[in-house]
Amino acid sequence: MPTTFSEKLANIVSGGLIALVNISVAVSVAALLFAQTDPRFMVPGIAILLVGTLVTGLGGSLFSDYHAVICSPRNGLVPVFAVMVTSIYASFGSEYSIGAEATIIVAIMVATMITGLFLLLLGRLKLGNLVRYIPYPVTGGFFAGIGYIFVEGGLTVASGSSPTFSSLGSSQFVQLVTPAVVLALCLIIGKLFKDNRLSVPGILLASILIFYGVLALAGISRDEAAASGLLPTIESTGALVPVFHFSYLAEVNWVAISGQLSGIVVVALLCSMMLLLDVSGIELISRKDLNPDHELQVMGYTNMVNSLLGGFPGVHDASDTALVDRLGGKDRLTGFVYAALVLIAIFVGAEFMELVPTFILGGLLIYVGLEFLIDWVWKARDELPLSDYVVVILILVVIIFSDILQGVTFGFFVAIILFVVNYSQLSVVKIATNGSDHASNVDRDLETRELLNEEGRRVLILVLQGFIFFGTADKLLSAIRDRINNRHESHFDFLVLDFHHVSQLDTSAIVTFSKLAQLSDQTGFHVVISGADEKSIRQLVKHGFFTLEEQRWERHYKQQIEIAVDWCEQRILRDLDRPDEDYQVELPDLLRRIAYDEADIEKLAEFFVVENREPGEYLFREGDIGESMFFVGSGTAVVVLAIPGEREQILRKYKAGAILGEMAIYTGENRTASIRIEKAATLFRLDKEAMEAMSREFPASTAGLHTYIVRVMSERLSRANRNLSRYV
Repeated sequence: MPTTFSEKLANIVSGGLIALVNISVAVSVAALLFAQTDPRFMVPGIAILLVGTLVTGLGGSLFSDYHAVICSPRNGLVPVFAVMVTSIYASFGSEYSIGAEATIIVAIMVATMITGLFLLLLGRLKLGNLVRYIPYPVTGGFFAGIGYIFVEGGLTVASGSSPTFSSLGSSQFVQLVTPAVVLALCLIIGKLFKDNRLSVPGILLASILIFYGVLALAGISRDEAAASGLLPTIESTGALVPVFHFSYLAEVNWVAISGQLSGIVVVALLCSMMLLLDVSGIELISRKDLNPDHELQVMGYTNMVNSLLGGFPGVHDASDTALVDRLGGKDRLTGFVYAALVLIAIFVGAEFMELVPTFILGGLLIYVGLEFLIDWVWKARDELPLSDYVVVILILVVIIFSDILQGVTFGFFVAIILFVVNYSQLSVVKIATNGSDHASNVDRDLETRELLNEEGRRVLILVLQGFIFFGTADKLLSAIRDRINNRHESHFDFLVLDFHHVSQLDTSAIVTFSKLAQLSDQTGFHVVISGADEKSIRQLVKHGFFTLEEQRWERHYKQQIEIAVDWCEQRILRDLDRPDEDYQVELPDLLRRIAYDEADIEKLAEFFVVENREPGEYLFREGDIGESMFFVGSGTAVVVLAIPGEREQILRKYKAGAILGEMAIYTGENRTASIRIEKAATLFRLDKEAMEAMSREFPASTAGLHTYIVRVMSERLSRANRNLSRYV
């Protein structure tokens, strides 16, 4: 779609305005970062910031998936580089020399190169979502600390000296910082208006015009204004490139640079964090999904080129991109205009910056700092939970009285503690039920099923969830102990722990499970674990949790919870002298349950067909016409579901006394699953025609059959409802 003239004009204006703002910010940051250490670092500092602004801005405009993106050096890196510059300067005896300047420049070049390589590596490894693992309160505390540092730096730039309690009473300090504070407040107020696209450049332009108007009316020359601290003094002038001269190499102190390795790593980490956070913000601005891995690679290559030219590391800037979006910038032309004006500023030299009042430079820093503080100290008090907000404030306090690295480290430490405490408060038990409500997937005869329902409270079933570590594992053990000691709770002889919803079992939690093994031996109950992953099972085996042979109190592992519950049911039946492995039901015994008269049993048997089936045979298959129902006399039959490309899945088992296939008799529908013989079985088949004939000759006994089937189905439904109620 062709771009109209108005759209082109909007792109040019937005690119030009954001360039002017970022050039001013670059000079302000250079004053804060370099000039405070030594005024002679001001010019190379401006060069480093502007080259970084040019290269990263151009790289983003050329290769980012969002055409109107603005990339630039990030102000959040200033505290880390401030420590680096100060430390290197101190290694030269806190005296200016070519060696000190060369070492500082090379240290920044190394940091930019490592940052580029790190961003490129993250993008190549497709780790763009790593930022999601950074605790949000730590990010908030970090930005709040940056806000404080910028406010303090802005006051320093505006007044020419670091703010102290004693300086607050100095009239000269107050006179110099008041215009900067007023400017910052005006910029903040300007953003409150609905149409605020021109507020920042408009207020800056008006402030400069008012400043020079006052100087003209008061008859104050530029030299006098500079002597009074109203204008900056830049000793050397000329083109700002090249940033680094090859003659500097002999002067570089590589030992001093190696001592900054930790700070350089922090720069790379912070750049990746800022980039990914801002990419998320730009997605909201552009209403378009971006590929974070692609954006990482773009800034990776860009910063590698940036390093070779001596630039400050930079990444995407969501706030600048939002400003450009409000001004109408929607195309790559915005970025090209932005880069072109920065390039002009680089080749014009530093002389023009002597025209920028110090209160403008200081006010911009104070404005940026107040924006951070408003977002993360004032607004966050209503937006964040109390615990998270406290972490933000604690990090800010540590940064105020120490430095930003210690503040962030402290924040991570507190966030980890809060996470452990909060997570350990969550219940690791997803569902607590018993063997009466959650039976196995094995159907037995109705009398046995009703007996197991009565005895089912002896089986305590706990479905676990989440990540089990020492905190949640200990809470689980305490809950089991409380249940044992609670007289109002029924005693259990079997404990089933289902791990199907457990993401991982921490090594430290194994100690707690060893205590559970001791408790099972002391108190007297069996333990069956189901659904755990191989790693967890290996850990439990290694620590001797499971019993390898039959003991009084056993601890086993089963693949599924239904198999675990079936093991418990078999043990209960064995304890009651009713083992079901060899249990069988004869046809006359089955008919006694339904016959109206004992004399009818022999005649009723004539309606049934006795079938002996071998393992592997199919009684019927899915889709077959349902014309018969079966009673299991002995052996085992299983319901299987065929899944394409996979092994058949066993859904249910039928043992002696169970009824199967009865629904098709009543509904007339085809079979919905297949029945395969698992263990040699004897079955009693009743065909639909035979049942109709039986109903004509023996209506009372046939009614008894229907009643028996209804009782079986009612028991199944009642048990299913009780189990379902645990999940609702």
